Amino acid sequence: MSAIRNEENRIAKDINLVYDFTNKPNRTNLVAQPDRAVVAKLRADLVLPENNILTVDIDFNTTSGYHDNTMMVMDDFGVEIVATAFEVKYGKEHAEKIRQAWANKQHEDDPRKPTYLLVQKPSSENELPKVYAACGTRRHQDAPHFDSIL
Repeated sequence: MSAIRNEENRIAKDINLVYDFTNKPNRTNLVAQPDRAVVAKLRADLVLPENNILTVDIDFNTTSGYHDNTMMVMDDFGVEIVATAFEVKYGKEHAEKIRQAWANKQHEDDPRKPTYLLVQKPSSENELPKVYAACGTRRHQDAPHFDSIL
């Protein structure tokens, strides 16, 4: 049995990547590009306002083959960058929807504002990207259903 080999790479003062080089077969529906890997799954430990940790697995292994997922935005600066891009490409109305979704709870009784936005590319040039405000809408007792904010 071979030993697990991990390697750390601190690429910025607040970004530390830990690679697990254990050889694992691809049991997903996903296919890498010839010159680029694709993300199958992310695991995030979220620090909640109550100072507890909530672990969320974000699984991109769907029958769509992942490739509609474009970005994950996790802070005010990222939201402003995305909103500015939407304003230039799609109009002020759509940019404001993104800003409002980030700045407010989705429902009055939600425990918190969204933790991140997920952006999916449009299926055609005549459509808008789908944007999902996630991880703020409930206390996670039930499986949540998300609607695009645009």
